[in-house]
Amino acid sequence: MASALVSGLQGVSNDALLSVGAVAGLATPLLHAVGFWLCRPTASTTSRPPHRAAAYAFLLAGGPRHNVLQALSLTLWLCAILVAVPVLLARWHHAQQTAHLELLSAAVALGGFCALLFQLKALLVFDPSQPPPKLLVRALRAGADHLRFDVSRLPSRTARAYIISGIGVLWVGLGGALLLATEFLTDRLSLSVYYALAAGCITCGAFTTHGLAGFLRHSGPEAAAAAAAAQGVAAQGERGTAPSGWRFFQPFHGGTAFVLAQALGWALYSSTLVAILWLLWQAVAGVAYCVRCWAVAAGAVMFTSELLLAGSLLTFKSKSVVAGVQQVAGVPPSPRPSMRDRLFNCVVIATFYVPMHIFAAVVLLTFLVLPAAHALTLWVGGLFVYYSLTAFGQPEHTGRREWPAMQAWMGVQLERFLPAWLGSFSVVLDGGKATTAQFEGPGRFVFGFVHHGLYPVGAGFLPFLPSFRSQVPVRPTPLTASVCVTVPLLRDIVLWLGARIVSRRTFEHTLRERRAVLICPGGQAEMCLTNRLHRHKEYTVYAGHKGFVRIALQQSAALVPVLALGEADSLHNLIEWPSVQRWCTKKLGFPIPFVIAGRWFLPLPARTHLKFVVGQPLPAPKLAQEGEPSREEVEAFHACFYAALEKLWEEHAKDFPGYQDVKLVICHSN
Repeated sequence: MASALVSGLQGVSNDALLSVGAVAGLATPLLHAVGFWLCRPTASTTSRPPHRAAAYAFLLAGGPRHNVLQALSLTLWLCAILVAVPVLLARWHHAQQTAHLELLSAAVALGGFCALLFQLKALLVFDPSQPPPKLLVRALRAGADHLRFDVSRLPSRTARAYIISGIGVLWVGLGGALLLATEFLTDRLSLSVYYALAAGCITCGAFTTHGLAGFLRHSGPEAAAAAAAAQGVAAQGERGTAPSGWRFFQPFHGGTAFVLAQALGWALYSSTLVAILWLLWQAVAGVAYCVRCWAVAAGAVMFTSELLLAGSLLTFKSKSVVAGVQQVAGVPPSPRPSMRDRLFNCVVIATFYVPMHIFAAVVLLTFLVLPAAHALTLWVGGLFVYYSLTAFGQPEHTGRREWPAMQAWMGVQLERFLPAWLGSFSVVLDGGKATTAQFEGPGRFVFGFVHHGLYPVGAGFLPFLPSFRSQVPVRPTPLTASVCVTVPLLRDIVLWLGARIVSRRTFEHTLRERRAVLICPGGQAEMCLTNRLHRHKEYTVYAGHKGFVRIALQQSAALVPVLALGEADSLHNLIEWPSVQRWCTKKLGFPIPFVIAGRWFLPLPARTHLKFVVGQPLPAPKLAQEGEPSREEVEAFHACFYAALEKLWEEHAKDFPGYQDVKLVICHSN
């Protein structure tokens, strides 16, 4: 196809283009006839419908995909014939060859070839199990109720999926040929048309591979039988009754490998489309240059994206097909979440895990779009106004920006979405109702959240989870690092959720005002110990900080150990350099380098399960000197807290997924 286009555009002859159009124009109705013969209908009674009615039924039956593709094929075929008439008349009268005549000849070839591809796809996706249109039922006379098309002569659905993937590659090849042919074009109209057609061809290729090949491979009885074989049960049901495991739009579904391949494939497709649209704009403006370089680069990226989309189909993990197999086995399937639930899920997870990344992306975007001086002026002035307005009343100390309605809504949404996102989620109160009674009364409580991990998100949302509030009658206020109330957007979210800065002044003030606070005793020093969980199977807890114990003794507050299982390994640092990170933590208060990653190498939590175990309150002992604990008293209460933490570990870690071989290590120096 590419050689025919190039030779014609070099002015040798239009005969090659017209020949391609003629062959494709004849092959399209022939292929339709062959398809009708392969799927020729059978009747359950002795009466057979007339051949004319059966042919009409084959055109309209077969499901919506078959109908749409048939309509596209017929439309392009008729258009190719209509365009070929003036071209043949011009050739008959020996008219002078012009650029427009060459363009019309190429249109004939392209229209006929595309009609043939659409006709082949229509045959491959023909599905006799789909209910016939009402128009068809009324049109057929004899045998309409018993008309059945037989697709047993066609290849299997999996083989048809491979064939359609090959057709997708042909579409991409046709787009590449059109791009290469533009090197020999000079007028703007021809260039614009060829670029537009190339964009259409690569779009057809991507949608063919992803939509049609994915549908054939991962839906229908064969897909259900494959899933059943994997599960060790027998697939049951008639043809066409198996649940479809494929959706054209299914973000973040299908397994990690499938999601990554799809994301990269569609990103490359989008970049190719942008490059072709840029070439189209250049052609319209009349300033196109280095066309061959751009065409070759776009073609290479285009083929890579097509291979990624095709390869991703081999890694797809169908949840709905497995649900159908579970139904056969007697296991009730879980309901499919609605689009509204998915949207809320993404909003809630993004609120807790990526606010800093969103802010950094916005800053970078302004510097890319605006001149550096203008962007810098905008941010300096904007941040001055922002901090002036949001710092009024010291909200990081007083909590004046707390938003109870948002806390309640976030708690309910997290309770709904965390099990699906993390695999499992639970809040357990050690001792049950007997422990609940210990929180009643006017006492004060200091909740110690362990393990800090790279990003202690759980410490932020634990106090307003419904499962926590139903078991613990007090509402601890989270205390967080100063960096969390410094970065815009993250600052707003943290203050709305009621968190305050972790300073001695704020600690004492909040404990007197709210009766309960929640802190991470390990602090940022514990972030450098997270890698030991992955390397040495050690759940390393940093126990070098004792200031929270001293304040608890001064305020006669009980210590409450909170064990977080799964928080530490939900995210990991892509760059592990323990010695440098420990030095940076001591000198700068933050471990550098710090590049967190989880699911899909993004700053999103991995599927590691999550369980919060709230221990029993440890009452503060009576001090020898009121309000002034001695060093020995601090050491004793500190040891009591970590002894209680060890007890929680021994009772609950053994039942947590993946923690059977992990041992607890309490480190007193980092």
